[in-house]
Amino acid sequence: MEFEEMQVIWDSQREQEMYAIDVDAMHRKIKRKARKIERDMSLNEIGLMVICVFTSLDLLRDPVIEQTDYHQIFGSVVMLCVAAWMLMKRLARLKMRSQFDSTLTGDLDRAIAESKAQLTLGRTFHLWFLLPAASIMLVNSLASNFKDASLDSQWLIGIVLGLAIPIALALGVVHLGIRCKQVPEQRNLQALRDTLTKEG
Repeated sequence: MEFEEMQVIWDSQREQEMYAIDVDAMHRKIKRKARKIERDMSLNEIGLMVICVFTSLDLLRDPVIEQTDYHQIFGSVVMLCVAAWMLMKRLARLKMRSQFDSTLTGDLDRAIAESKAQLTLGRTFHLWFLLPAASIMLVNSLASNFKDASLDSQWLIGIVLGLAIPIALALGVVHLGIRCKQVPEQRNLQALRDTLTKEG
């Protein structure tokens, strides 16, 4: 967090440095940060819900229209469950937002809480998204190759690589975002909160 609004002044009675804060400027900056975090969270939540619903509908197309590939119903249901889970998380977050006052510390605490929620979502991405996606890919691979009763080692290696490579790439991208953006953002917000609390 930038501290341009905090200026060092000299307390002549105590003969020590103290901080003077431009409260309005600080509050505006915190509101901007909070809006950015909320916007990022909303884009992630809505984007993932849309992806899951469209994937679910796409997986239903062949079983419903063509009357084939009934195994894809499993993937459709899983993706709908992920979308429903994300909707519940979003509604809980929006409810949590309303619990904070519209003050400097209230807006800062809201930003910290949403930043923590974003961090938790990123750190558990492999559980709530990659694991269901991998199970769909596995079921689809097994079903499409089930007619070939010969499950040779090359086919098994192909399945493992087909699952492992995209999962590893997705995990890498998510963890890069956590390390380079979300953790520093959370740390900066908490440092500002600690400074304001210490300065009283």
